[in-house]
Amino acid sequence: MRATKKRTVWQVNLHSVKVTYMGVRRTMRLCTRCLRRVKEEMRKAQEVKKKTVEEGIPSITSASA
Repeated sequence: MRATKKRTVWQVNLHSVKVTYMGVRRTMRLCTRCLRRVKEEMRKAQEVKKKTVEEGIPSITSASA
């Protein structure tokens, strides 16, 4: 007897991650590809923020005060 051929079902690899989205910290379920993209964007945003703090560039909120 032969083994039966089954149709393989592809399922997305989802991870629960806390992400800053639209200025709000949220828990989202992301696929691994989206997760890599979001991590890269968050890392770039933190580098820019760190750079502005080191250079002493005033932010919009402190300029109005």
